[in-house]
Amino acid sequence: MKLVFTLFLVFATQLIIAQNRITDTSVTCIAFWKKNDIKKYKIVHSKEKEGDNNKKTTTASTYEAQIKVVDSTKNSFTIEWAYKNFTLNGAVENAIASLNTLLEGQKILYRTDDVGMFTELLNWQEIKDFALKTYETVIKTKSNNKEFIAALNQIKAIFNNKENIEALLIKEVQLFHSPFGMEYTKVGNIVNTELPNVTGGKPFPAKITIKLDELIEKDDFCTVSINQKIDKNKAGPIIVDMLKKLSNKPITDEARMKKEIQSLEISDENSYKYYISSGWIKNFTFTRISNVMEFSQIESYSFEEIK
Repeated sequence: MKLVFTLFLVFATQLIIAQNRITDTSVTCIAFWKKNDIKKYKIVHSKEKEGDNNKKTTTASTYEAQIKVVDSTKNSFTIEWAYKNFTLNGAVENAIASLNTLLEGQKILYRTDDVGMFTELLNWQEIKDFALKTYETVIKTKSNNKEFIAALNQIKAIFNNKENIEALLIKEVQLFHSPFGMEYTKVGNIVNTELPNVTGGKPFPAKITIKLDELIEKDDFCTVSINQKIDKNKAGPIIVDMLKKLSNKPITDEARMKKEIQSLEISDENSYKYYISSGWIKNFTFTRISNVMEFSQIESYSFEEIK
């Protein structure tokens, strides 16, 4: 499943301009990269989960990504992305929390448009084969752990098409390119969208807010945000239906139902700091908060440029 705000970018082509435009209250995020440009980033990915009986699990992984522009044309950039130096804290079985651990040592080759928006994963078949080979190796080393094997078998099942690999194995790539091709203002723009419903019902009405948070032109950087959250006023009936499906016992108490609706949260917060002149990201953070009944999860990514 692709990121919702990435889908929004596809529909926001009217905001794309051929060259950077800066005013006192607005700025664009455009890639002015050159062939053979190389950037390195430290990435921290973490998940905190809480469920029944207040049981908490935490997983954190740290790794590096090298991004190289291998080709640049009038209409596109071809990018080579590679991971290295993975470390994982938490239960080994939770390695599934960072699927890209399967890709250490494998180069990801993809294309963007002329302003830096992700368009296509080029070597998806190669990535699939490499990930499955790594998967088979992991299975052998954890052959006595039935839960781990079951989890990895689920991973193997989804490595069957390009769309799933783009959505699941290169999430960091998608996040990295999400701010490109848009104009940000200090007032901010709000766009209506929909979030998928994991229970199979109607999608949730939601709002995306894109905003310019800080602009320091003399220092050649700015900070922008892309945030999205469920519109509870519009999503009320859909949320009620979802809560009924997820509850072990039918919820008949109207007061309890209203309380569950108000406490439900599914939201993303994204903050990007980038160099205006080049469009390269200096750092960014992504946080997804999910609170549904007694279950809650906070997932986060942080990118920091390595000089």
